Amino acid sequence: MAKIEIKGTPEKLERVSIFLKTNNIEHSIIDDFGNHSVEDTEKYKALMRKYNQLT
Repeated sequence: MAKIEIKGTPEKLERVSIFLKTNNIEHSIIDDFGNHSVEDTEKYKALMRKYNQLT
């Protein structure tokens, strides 16, 4: 296993997830978000539900 840290908004993380999925690269999003707003935290959790089920 290798790890890549993506720094940025939930939207940037989603773009990376879409790219990986499109290129058949298995990946998962883990809960390591640090200090974010409640709104961004909810967006990250939604991305984990959406993309972790697809891989």
